[in-house]
Amino acid sequence: MEVSPHHTMAGEVCGFFTWIWVFYRAKHDLPVVLGLRHPWEHGEDPWAIHDHVDNLEELRQNWEEFNEKATRPGEDDDDDDDDDDDDEGDDDDEE
Repeated sequence: MEVSPHHTMAGEVCGFFTWIWVFYRAKHDLPVVLGLRHPWEHGEDPWAIHDHVDNLEELRQNWEEFNEKATRPGEDDDDDDDDDDDDEGDDDDEE
């Protein structure tokens, strides 16, 4: 059985990328596979944000002020929703 040169080359290219992927995964997961560390003990996260936040105390103060203003009792805009609930109960009395 003969295989065309194009298929032979395609097979070699796919095999090459398969082994590259295997070595890449082994680089990251080999200690877990060999039992040298637990899967939940991750290394350093490359996507973690390590930036320092300037004016952190000022941001906290602004948040506290906003939170206080947003949660003041008596300044609630949801009063109309309570009236709608009462109207639904009146329909049962009309039957």
